Amino acid sequence: MCRLCLRDKCPSACPNYIPPKAYYYCSECGQGIFESDEYIENDDGEYRHYDCFRGIKDLCEWLGYEIKTMENNDYD
Repeated sequence: MCRLCLRDKCPSACPNYIPPKAYYYCSECGQGIFESDEYIENDDGEYRHYDCFRGIKDLCEWLGYEIKTMENNDYD
């Protein structure tokens, strides 16, 4: 038990608080990815929180997929 805050696990306001260790850092928001956080890793070794994606197109581009637009001359 902490002598200052009198708790078993110190809150962030306690001077004895030790922040949790980040396993990785999100390439979008820059915040740590901690235990129980949902995240995705791409082939370039970048990590991103699941919640930091703005939609499926953002996810696909981040994973390295090329988004194409179909045109009539694509059939020739």
